[in-house]
Amino acid sequence: MDKPPPPFDQLADLVAGDETLDQAVALTAALNAIPDLQKWLREQRQHVVRTLHDRDGTSYTDMAPALGVKPERVSGIARGHSRSPRKTARQEAD
Repeated sequence: MDKPPPPFDQLADLVAGDETLDQAVALTAALNAIPDLQKWLREQRQHVVRTLHDRDGTSYTDMAPALGVKPERVSGIARGHSRSPRKTARQEAD
């Protein structure tokens, strides 16, 4: 894969030009930040789903097809539930 997926086009700048140690460092930092990025994205998605539901009255049933999930999953998103397992303190220490 030569380019990152479309939502992350700007990351291609990390590999522009000749290969350098600075690139390797920047790519490592980006990889290490992925859990933080995922947390931020989940929080933002939850905020948007809750706002659409509470402010605009958009039902979870109406949102589900656009998000590619069932209405029950949209409800879970609004409540902040994640399908990905959370790391325990022990797992993080390993």
